[in-house]
Amino acid sequence: MHDTRRLLAVQAVHSAVFWVELLAIGWLVVTGFRGRHDRSVAVAAALVAAEGVVWIGNGRVCPLTPMAERYGARHGSVSDIWLPEVVARTIPQWSIPLVAMAAMLHGRGVWRVGRRTRGGT
Repeated sequence: MHDTRRLLAVQAVHSAVFWVELLAIGWLVVTGFRGRHDRSVAVAAALVAAEGVVWIGNGRVCPLTPMAERYGARHGSVSDIWLPEVVARTIPQWSIPLVAMAAMLHGRGVWRVGRRTRGGT
């Protein structure tokens, strides 16, 4: 079934979720480098973790993708978000390493704080 209005709505929601997640990942990387640990970091981490749980729990497919396909998006494509196809097609290949890097940076920061509070150098 091709329903242009519903497809556009799904595309808009999916694109908004993508940009929020990308900003959250970027924020985690930046704050990891800076050693910043505050509520904004916790919110960004919670958003990224929730997205990861949903994505993995849905068989590594965004749950909005089948909905977009139901309303007319091409099957098997990432045409339900407004990004260049090469970017959309490779989201896991570049976003997962960024999340891992952010986790390592924040882990390093937590470890350093812990060493200082225990009297280490």
